[in-house]
Amino acid sequence: MWLVWLLYFLQFAAVAAFSAYINVYLRDAGLSGVQIGIVNMAGWLASVGASPAWGYISDRSGKPRLLMAVGAIGAMAVTQLVPFVSSFWLFLLITIGANFLGSAPSTLADSTAMVLLGARREDYGRYRLGGSFGFVIAGVSAGFIYQQLGLRVMFPAYGVFMTGFALVALLLPPVKVKLESSGRREIWGMVRQPAWFVFILTIFLIWVGGNAVFSFLNVSLSAMGASDSLIGIAYTISTVFEIPFMFFSGALLRRYGPARLLTAGLALMTVRCFLLGWMPAPGWSVAINVLNGPGWVFFWASSVNYANRLAPRGMAGTAQGLLSSSMNLASVASSLLSGWLFDALGPTGLFRVMGFISLAALLVFLGRGLVRSQASQAESAASKDVAG
Repeated sequence: MWLVWLLYFLQFAAVAAFSAYINVYLRDAGLSGVQIGIVNMAGWLASVGASPAWGYISDRSGKPRLLMAVGAIGAMAVTQLVPFVSSFWLFLLITIGANFLGSAPSTLADSTAMVLLGARREDYGRYRLGGSFGFVIAGVSAGFIYQQLGLRVMFPAYGVFMTGFALVALLLPPVKVKLESSGRREIWGMVRQPAWFVFILTIFLIWVGGNAVFSFLNVSLSAMGASDSLIGIAYTISTVFEIPFMFFSGALLRRYGPARLLTAGLALMTVRCFLLGWMPAPGWSVAINVLNGPGWVFFWASSVNYANRLAPRGMAGTAQGLLSSSMNLASVASSLLSGWLFDALGPTGLFRVMGFISLAALLVFLGRGLVRSQASQAESAASKDVAG
């Protein structure tokens, strides 16, 4: 299982070295806030269909290791073209291709980890902790390196991390679970559950706000006069505070369950959005992003476990793919909306609007008991009709 830890380390080192700075690069290349939003939207839209497709192919083939490696190498190769183009349309095409291929490693890493953990799935956080360390180390280093050498260095750095990811993926133990049937009946049964609908709607709403923060916090800080090093610190400080919570996430999940922990994560992410909309200077982002440490851990560890519990046997990859797809769809909506809000209202208005959308996610999830009760009453009434 140490390979799973290393896999996450390399995956999130790549995210810190590349994704946290690519929008700043695009802005420096002359793209407007709306154009950056369109580029991000198109990339996420490519991932909406790609994530469940990669998950389904993995469940049917039983070869997630090979699929992760192919996706990682493909995404890395396409991304190396970015420094050689300057057209908005070429940025758009490259982003679509990179996100389509990159959906394989981002989706299958979690589903593979859950299958390998088996009955110990609550300990997922201890292995995902590798990603936290990778994000911190690469994020802190990248900010200072890019300030000295320029943002173009991010592309070879991303290539090194993703090549390492592909090699580690091929060394993982084989996954023994394989879906023998087409799985259509199982998928339909899963998505028809009221619990699944409320869960996916919650994930969609909270990630509209979460993606806005991830995509535009760096641009907002840059517009407010922050240096590249401050942007790096603001992003990585939240990951530093992830570490203790990620380490103990298994114990917290066993004690409180994924539903309660997810509620706590939603609340912290909502408060963070409102505080970012209030901050008077970019330096405040460092303190505010501390909330994202426990907030992200509670949200993500709970979501992965919650989706896995709702998944039929042999369909962990498909369930995680649908979870990723809902977040990607939220990112599509968020990217375009965020770009428009950034241009129209500035950073303050953007984060305040996202705070209210995040609050809606929290209220939807808190109302899941009412939906479950209504579904139970409907099933009871139907049973009585049949009996009559």
